[in-house]
Amino acid sequence: MIKQELDILEQHGFMDMTDKKQVIEAALLHCEQSLQESYDVIDNNLHHHQKAKVLENINISLTILKLMKGE
Repeated sequence: MIKQELDILEQHGFMDMTDKKQVIEAALLHCEQSLQESYDVIDNNLHHHQKAKVLENINISLTILKLMKGE
């Protein structure tokens, strides 16, 4: 299973970095951007009842990522 995750990271260019901290920072930024894009798409396309819970979950994840990044 870990091989699959490493392959995904390699496909997105994370494995070209030599510094572990740099890899983690880049991965966190990618997660944040991806979550924000998902949030925006859902916010524009789902009905209110469905949207509220999904957006709340994404917002919590974004908050956790920001805390991890020290923002």
